[in-house]
Amino acid sequence: MPLYSYNGSDQKGKKVSGMVAAASRTQAHQKLRERNIFPTAIKEDLGSKTSHVGGDDLAYVVMQLAALLKSGIPMDEALSSLAESAENAKMRRALARVQVRLREGETLSSAMTEDAIFPPMMVRMVSAGEEAGQPGEILDRYAVFMQNEIEHTRALQSALAYPCVLVGLASILLVALVMFLTPIIKDMYDSTGSELPTITQCMVSLGDFLHNWGLMTLVIGVVLLFLIYKSMSQLTIDRLKLRFPIFGNMVKAGLMARWARTLAMLQGAGVPLLRSLQMSREVLDNEVLTRELRKVEVDVERGDGISAAIRRVYLIPPLLQQFLKTGERTGSIEPMLNSAASFYERELARARVALVRWLEPCLIIFMGIIVGLLVISALLPLSELSAKL
Repeated sequence: MPLYSYNGSDQKGKKVSGMVAAASRTQAHQKLRERNIFPTAIKEDLGSKTSHVGGDDLAYVVMQLAALLKSGIPMDEALSSLAESAENAKMRRALARVQVRLREGETLSSAMTEDAIFPPMMVRMVSAGEEAGQPGEILDRYAVFMQNEIEHTRALQSALAYPCVLVGLASILLVALVMFLTPIIKDMYDSTGSELPTITQCMVSLGDFLHNWGLMTLVIGVVLLFLIYKSMSQLTIDRLKLRFPIFGNMVKAGLMARWARTLAMLQGAGVPLLRSLQMSREVLDNEVLTRELRKVEVDVERGDGISAAIRRVYLIPPLLQQFLKTGERTGSIEPMLNSAASFYERELARARVALVRWLEPCLIIFMGIIVGLLVISALLPLSELSAKL
């Protein structure tokens, strides 16, 4: 049912504002008059169509709501408290809309469906909790899951961002050295009239090229890369991510950790296996892996066990397959999946540390080679002139 926000006054003339659920503006006006509220302005509240709310804000609100419900506080009172205390303005409005819909008889999951702020997985988890009669427990599980997801995403971004920044700064420094030092070398030896050594000529030519055409080359290169990227399908891009040296293994470990952690949470919440597989696939941002996991869902729907179906997915590492096989045989899929997720998260952290540990000395050596070539190209002509005298 649509929501309408209003401004008006009560019987005592006190200004009031809020929201009301009604089929039309006229019905909204009638409902307010029945409550002895005299509206001066009524407009339809279209809700939030975008999910521009930080993961931290959402996780914090979900954790608070779970704690309030588990302590026995009624849903309406819990939402009212959070709608007043939430720091994010969009979140406050979304909670207020949910509260109004609940008062109209809707369930929590259906009320959340109307706002894009609440992720589809969260809505499905709440629906599962309502069916089991444990919305507080389910929300608590989802809050923990969100915290793990935020930490995992930040770790992956840190793993990929730091080396890229390091390589970028080193490249800028080296280009600047070549561009600004080679003209000095050229001016130094032009007056002698002697022929420069090959290495010096190469460095001077490189410096001239960068000085005259470097910016244009950079712009053309960026435009070409952008056009190539836009012409590629998402499937091709995701396939390249997995095959990229070093970084590909890190991306794959991150995907395995996210998938295993999500599937474990859903299984622990009592969501049916087939629906759990579908929902855990939807949180992945790699088309190659999601296509393979769709085949698993088809096999499971036909009656195969999850371990047998997973063995046919070439992207799933043998270790994760073994975790699933053991969990299926012992009836403890959730703890085994959590163990697998923890393993791949540690692998991601280990790879990140190893990458940084090796990248820094490699960049130092590379920069040392370039600087050494510049020094040699500057001093070699001087030594040859000295030998001729």
